Amino acid sequence: MSMLDSKDFDKAWLDRSQEESVVKWALGLKFEDIPSPVIAETKRAVLDTLGTALGAQLLSITSVVNSFIKTSFPGDTARTWFGGQETSALGAALANGLITDGLDVHDTGHYTKGHAGAALIPCAFAVLHIAPGKVSGAEFLTALTAAYEVAYRVGNAMHECCSDYHSSGAWNALGCAVFCARILQLTVEESLHALGIAEYYGPRSQIMRVVNIPTMLKDGSGQGAFVGLQSVLLAKEGFTGCGCPVISKKSIVAIYKDLGSEWRMTKFHVYKKYAVCYWAQPSIAGTISVMKENSIKPEDVASITCHTFKEATGLQQELPNNTEEAQYCILYPIAAAAYRGKVGPSEIDGKYLHDPKVLELAKKVKIVVDSALTSSSGDPELKGAESASMTANVAWVEVVTKDGTVFKGGKARVPWDHLAGEKPPGDKEIIDKFMWLGSEAAVTKEKLQKVVDLTMHLENIPDASAIESVLLPQTDRQCVSCSIS
Repeated sequence: MSMLDSKDFDKAWLDRSQEESVVKWALGLKFEDIPSPVIAETKRAVLDTLGTALGAQLLSITSVVNSFIKTSFPGDTARTWFGGQETSALGAALANGLITDGLDVHDTGHYTKGHAGAALIPCAFAVLHIAPGKVSGAEFLTALTAAYEVAYRVGNAMHECCSDYHSSGAWNALGCAVFCARILQLTVEESLHALGIAEYYGPRSQIMRVVNIPTMLKDGSGQGAFVGLQSVLLAKEGFTGCGCPVISKKSIVAIYKDLGSEWRMTKFHVYKKYAVCYWAQPSIAGTISVMKENSIKPEDVASITCHTFKEATGLQQELPNNTEEAQYCILYPIAAAAYRGKVGPSEIDGKYLHDPKVLELAKKVKIVVDSALTSSSGDPELKGAESASMTANVAWVEVVTKDGTVFKGGKARVPWDHLAGEKPPGDKEIIDKFMWLGSEAAVTKEKLQKVVDLTMHLENIPDASAIESVLLPQTDRQCVSCSIS
């Protein structure tokens, strides 16, 4: 597919009817039209994203963002997760999106090279506060499924027709616009403008910049959530912006033709097990496997060599100074995994980030490019299967102990990635992950279980905001019927 250039903004190169088809599908989708496995996956995505946001609460980005929102987005319409800072709906979408994006353990969509839930779900809960009435759990799930389905296709299309490797905010903003347009009951015409505004104002951030120089910028999902809601509010007031080439360019419209018949939520949607970049996941999984299967103690390790695909070497290979560097690093997370058997908030921040033993082991980790594992067309061993991997995403690990014994592991892929041939997480694994991340934020088990129960039965709840209410500090202003104590 050719890249977008000046010709693409000539109407002769666009099929504007495709934009209208996408909008009409999203606005007209009914709960009963969605297969039950897709609804189940959307509920799991909500729980997984809330867990990610909880896990990010102790990271410095959360206090920074909350302080910024307090001074720059005054209001009392909505509140930030989970400290309860009062703000506007736009402020909540931005803050909760930035904070969720701060911990790199959120969901991923193949063909997008990025993440949808980190923007969609913060934006979804934010807009509930300005909806014309209560939004039922069934409607929330319907709108969110439509948003995911459109967002994943936009992300796919944008990578096909844009030359830059941009952040997820560039395309998940359009998914946010879909959700908000439906909840705020925009017309088809207003929704067309909202999509055009979201595409135009969406952050085309250069993602490799933050990979090479890790900061709180992350994947642009906070801005994606903000722009998505902003676009809908502007369109509702009469602001124009129609024309969305990433949907209507004739060479890419086929990506949208299967809306409603092919569900990307069950086909290409995957979850992360470790709170670091996707490219580091196989090396971490391989290290944990070798250490566990051979009962190797971290203090007995002389060296760890990870043989992996080329793209993984683009991650930082220096010792991290902060959590952002740790999440875009490959040596340190491997060492942390060798010591802890997991990589979550405690490992990429807090005491383990500065533990001399972990840092010393990180110096013994070496990354080697294995040309046999580097492929632009997917995992070479998964030919014939529908492997959507942009790269092979494979590693094998060799651990040498101080007595000279060599332990070689088998090929490790991204855990939980069914497109890589791995077993996807069941409800138990997703719930366990949520409980783990919530416990890291010192949330009580009882409160976490209430969120699990509400989310996993979301279609039966008359007011979807009840989920958010459980995790917000209780105040006199809060609707008693919405809070679960």
